[in-house]
Amino acid sequence: MKIYEEFTITNCQSLKKPTIYFWLKSIGLSESYISQLRRQKDSIVLNDNNANLKTQISDGDKLNIANNPTEKTNFYNTNFSNLSIVYEDEDYLIVNKPHNLACIPTKSHYNDNLGAQVCSYMQKENQGFVLRIINRLDKETAGLVVVAKNLFAYKNLSNLQKEYFALCHGNLSSTQMTINKPILTRNINGINIMKREISEEGKQAITHVELIKNFDKYCLVKFHLETGRTHQIRVHMSHINHPLIGDTIYSDKVNDSQIQPTPEHTMLLLKSISFKHFRTNQIISIETTFPEEWKQYLKNYQTEEK
Repeated sequence: MKIYEEFTITNCQSLKKPTIYFWLKSIGLSESYISQLRRQKDSIVLNDNNANLKTQISDGDKLNIANNPTEKTNFYNTNFSNLSIVYEDEDYLIVNKPHNLACIPTKSHYNDNLGAQVCSYMQKENQGFVLRIINRLDKETAGLVVVAKNLFAYKNLSNLQKEYFALCHGNLSSTQMTINKPILTRNINGINIMKREISEEGKQAITHVELIKNFDKYCLVKFHLETGRTHQIRVHMSHINHPLIGDTIYSDKVNDSQIQPTPEHTMLLLKSISFKHFRTNQIISIETTFPEEWKQYLKNYQTEEK
């Protein structure tokens, strides 16, 4: 069963041609979205009749377009009982991803991944559900993941604000700093190397760093990113000799051996997000707590206040 977005046609006189195609372009829909509408049967309805992109329109016409005009995601069904949902409405699903769970299927995590869990959950209400993750996290990173329930919601989410927290080796001497160092992704035979590096040949990367608390051999740090490069926080903190605890790519294993208990993953958390909802213009702000396993590292720090 298709779900539709409903519009009342206006301003036909301003269009190059008074057709559905040019009106959809005028309201900001992308060419890829419109192409998907063209390919899918019954995706365009004008005044209760099936229509196509060339159908002529007039002011006051009622137009309905499918908000998910693509083939459903056929990830292998899995149990979604462990899915931690922190927010849900008709357009967005926000879940709290634990450490060591991949966002999408891989060869080694084809069934056990967040995407498959979300698909299993969503397909009980929408058999044609298409998975669209707004902010994908690394397998080892925990925190908030935003899923768009339909293509219309996906195309209309912008300016997603994110705050990360990490446990880093050593103590920071500055309470605030900005790291502005370009990050390079190298590749061999067209395949990207996982480990990124600081290089003037790379793309601009800006990380704002705020010290929350120094502990004995490590510190709790908050981050705001101006850019979204892969491994950005991990690369930048390693560059200033404060790599993340549990980071097996950018940290020396000797450092982790001195931290008890020895971590089993990178200690990085996307703790809070916010964005303006395109339907209501309301600001959606979501914050999660530190995972239980973090609390043994945070000692007397009052996590419930942060």
